[in-house]
This record gives sequence, structure tokens and C-alpha cells, in this order.
Amino acid sequence: MSKQEQLIEYITSDLISYIMDDAKVSMEEAMSSLYKSETFAKLNDFETGLYLESPLYVYDILKTEKAYGRIVQEEI
Repeated sequence: MSKQEQLIEYITSDLISYIMDDAKVSMEEAMSSLYKSETFAKLNDFETGLYLESPLYVYDILKTEKAYGRIVQEEI
């Protein structure tokens, strides 16, 4: 397993925990929600570099995607 793949695995594990805690859903439901997301696809695309970010940063992107139905760049 490459270093990139390991980082993705660690982030994925954290994301599933965050979803379970915030949405009060089972692990299976959290995994399904994450795996179907555009954020997860971007996380697994090495070219985006998203796997280099913190799990909380990636989770914020996921929450924004869930709120808007797509990944949205929020204005600062």
C-alpha cells in the first residue's frame, strides 16, 4: 500500500466516525453516504491532493457537499 493510499485510509476512517457521530447513523449508513459522495471521489484522486489535508478539512468539504448537493467553494 502506498503512502497516499494509507493517508486516504486514515482520513476515510475519521470521516466515517465523524458522520456516525454527527448524523447518529450506523457505520454502514455512514460508509454508504461517504462512498457515494463527490468528496470521496476527489479524496481518492491523487491529482487533487485532497489526501494531504486534515480529516476535519475534508469533512468540512463533505458537509458543504451534503448541504448544497455538490462541492461548493464557499466565500471567505
